[in-house]
Amino acid sequence: MIKSKKIQASAIYYALFLSVIFALILGGFILLSGFNQKFALQMDVEEILIDNSHSGMAYAQVYFKELENNAPTTIRLFDEGVDSVELVKKNWGAFTILSSKASHRNSTQSKIALFGAALSSKQTNLYLVDNGRPISLCGDARIEGLCFLPKAGLKRAYINGQNYTGGKLVYGTVKTANKQLPSLQSNFLEELIQVNGELTEWNEDEDSIIVSFGGNAAHFLSDRYITIQNTVIKGQVIVEARDSIFVGRNAIIENAVLKSKVIYIEAGFSGTAQIFASERIIIEEDVSLKYPSVLCLIEEQFSTEKSAEIYIGEGSQVIGTVFMFSKTPNFRKPPMLTIESEGEIDGLVYCAGKTQLKGIINGSLFTEKLFLKTGSSAYENHLLNGKILDQLPKDFVTANLFETTEVLQQIAWLE
Repeated sequence: MIKSKKIQASAIYYALFLSVIFALILGGFILLSGFNQKFALQMDVEEILIDNSHSGMAYAQVYFKELENNAPTTIRLFDEGVDSVELVKKNWGAFTILSSKASHRNSTQSKIALFGAALSSKQTNLYLVDNGRPISLCGDARIEGLCFLPKAGLKRAYINGQNYTGGKLVYGTVKTANKQLPSLQSNFLEELIQVNGELTEWNEDEDSIIVSFGGNAAHFLSDRYITIQNTVIKGQVIVEARDSIFVGRNAIIENAVLKSKVIYIEAGFSGTAQIFASERIIIEEDVSLKYPSVLCLIEEQFSTEKSAEIYIGEGSQVIGTVFMFSKTPNFRKPPMLTIESEGEIDGLVYCAGKTQLKGIINGSLFTEKLFLKTGSSAYENHLLNGKILDQLPKDFVTANLFETTEVLQQIAWLE
């Protein structure tokens, strides 16, 4: 009898031990199941927030004119009023930044992107103001696409021993131009450089400046001149000098804004920038300003007999938007744009002045006059070997210059 009792006590002990083990395993499965459900719920919330942030961005693209700059706007996405997003619109140089933030309790999802104007299905490739004179074509000149030209039309000419060699005068459609360029959107000039950010004195010893687009811009200022050599500048950064800015070939610049009276880009530089000047922009040879770069010269009244100028050297390429305008127009010295041979602009060019085209504009040129200067003489409304082509991709986006833009087109995600 005593031996039998010992066996029963041992069995109870093992049974209790196994019960504890099974209870721990079962509890673990229950906890794991609960964690999985919570994780799945959190993932569902994240997916909804991502979808909502994209929906908010799509709304802002269409209704961007109703959004006030730098003022957060909250909208409800659906009739039930459960899902809402906070939208912010602000200018970044000649482009627009839109941000969309969706929130749920402690979870948020944000999207930030850069926007501009999409190419029109009826894109104008050449708009030359009607000043009563015809356009004279010489050498290997070529004009493609939809053109608004003076009533006097086009003619063949002979300059520097070169006759016009093309089979047609225009490879496209010709309409009559007005006596002035198409007007810009209202307040465009005033809103070009609107930023939120504190001014900081420029430090020549800075070797790297990187600022996210999620907050305010970093705005650096010098009362004299600035030289950018072997420096990395990326993101929401404005570099401004009262006198001039020199950008060396070894500088690394992405999406930043440069602003001064005179801006000089050294031969061989490659980067993405928006460049704003009031007197001169000089682009040396073999410079590559990648998409979506901007060259913008807004002439102020200054005491010099020389014209305000954008100069693009041989073999240089600008992909984006080139814009020239004078606040105090003087017909004796209008702003001048020169594109040397093998120089190229891909995108939109708006020159409220004179354009000398020896290279290529692939996209659109709006200008008051064409001019040509040779070693022996100067000619008005002459095009020698210059080309205006209609070969941009359909998804190309430029700065939003005109009132006709109804929906903003995305250029790139910033965050």
